[in-house]
Amino acid sequence: MAIGDQIAATQYNSIRNKALDVLGSGSGNRGYGQTIQSSPVFTGNIITKAQWDALRYDILNIKIHQDGVTPSLVEVPSGRPIEYGAGHPNTNFDFVMDGAINNRFNIGTGQSILSTKATRTFTSNWSSSATTDLTVTFSTAADARYFFNSGGKIRFTSTRIGGSATSQNNSWTNTLSQAGTQSFGANTPLNINFYTLTNSFVVFYQLNNSTPYSSNYYQLAVKCDIANNATGGATVLTFRITWEDAYVDPDIVSGFVAGTNPPTGVVDGTLSLEVEEIKASGSLQPTGSFSILSPIYSLATISAT
Repeated sequence: MAIGDQIAATQYNSIRNKALDVLGSGSGNRGYGQTIQSSPVFTGNIITKAQWDALRYDILNIKIHQDGVTPSLVEVPSGRPIEYGAGHPNTNFDFVMDGAINNRFNIGTGQSILSTKATRTFTSNWSSSATTDLTVTFSTAADARYFFNSGGKIRFTSTRIGGSATSQNNSWTNTLSQAGTQSFGANTPLNINFYTLTNSFVVFYQLNNSTPYSSNYYQLAVKCDIANNATGGATVLTFRITWEDAYVDPDIVSGFVAGTNPPTGVVDGTLSLEVEEIKASGSLQPTGSFSILSPIYSLATISAT
């Protein structure tokens, strides 16, 4: 189309469909499940200022959610035809929406809520492996899609403190500190995320201890309740958190006399796990609130040997 040509209904609807795909119900890895202000227009009808304003609100709501700031969108003038060119909403809105589609998993500053959903601690001695499972259950597959598509994440933080002043304890303390907080979302990590899941466990994060304890590792794995979640459909995620201590002290291998050597193969102190949720929030324009339903979290006790 040339600059000066007036806008056809098909062009308006094309931009609206992009906004609907991101802000509305969408499908697969698109769709926030939020209220849409705009409506489709029909060939032969005049596209009114009110219709352009409604579409502008939809794009505002998408971009404020993604960026945390109000975007630069062309205001629709009264009594003037909408044409093509950078100074008109058709071109401006279409350009902004193309960027919004690419950044659809982003959450801007002030557009989310962070909350702790579960914690566990383990204070007994262990020497081989510690593990726990987290079950995350959504009411519907759509709720799961909206949660992750709108930038929602499930976060894991583990620590070890106290206990004996042994090098093996220190190694676990340092490894878990280095691991920090690990997140799982719609595109986090890039290669293993909500939309790559199957009903078999897959590791999305692992960090091994440093030498000489490099056979020890902290691991996060996940699966879902369907065979292929490439287009959504899962309602239950199961996370398996493992602290594997495969290190065997050389004194134990060679055989030590009980009471003459310390039990250096033992990990003690307090091992902890915290599960947090990042969920989309914020206000919608001109009224309303960004509404995302949280899943139910069930974290098993940590068991160890």
